[in-house]
Amino acid sequence: MNASKIQQETIHPNEYEQASNSYLTAIVAVIAGLPLPIVNLIAAIIFYFGKSKSSYFIRWHSIQAILAQLILVPFNSIAWAWTVAMFFRLGNFVEHPQNRDSSIWPYVIYIFIIVLFNIFEFFAVLITAGKVRNGENVRWFLIAGITDRLCSKEKRDIYNI
Repeated sequence: MNASKIQQETIHPNEYEQASNSYLTAIVAVIAGLPLPIVNLIAAIIFYFGKSKSSYFIRWHSIQAILAQLILVPFNSIAWAWTVAMFFRLGNFVEHPQNRDSSIWPYVIYIFIIVLFNIFEFFAVLITAGKVRNGENVRWFLIAGITDRLCSKEKRDIYNI
């Protein structure tokens, strides 16, 4: 018997749905707190703490979802802060046109790249959630190794004695 068959037999079907939900919490948080870049990360962390006594599979996917959001936070925070600064600068321009910075292109290019990065991550999270819900263990490149190190293999599942 191969290892993937053994893994599928030991994971309860309900766990696939719960692990999938760890990715979907970030998407729901986008709807609630779109202007604030840290809201998605906070939602993923809250979900993890809510499932901290769950099986290894659920905890592992919760941590991977947190790390996926953690990667975006610095980039989105810079974009958010830069956007706020641009609004203040535009307000200042109306009062003092000589203070205007003539080049807005670095900002436009950065925002365009960040929007593309967020769209890519959004669809990657949706695809991952769907695959995990269907029983496939999805490991994100670069993040999975860190997740392996962070997730304790200690048995915490209160229902599995």
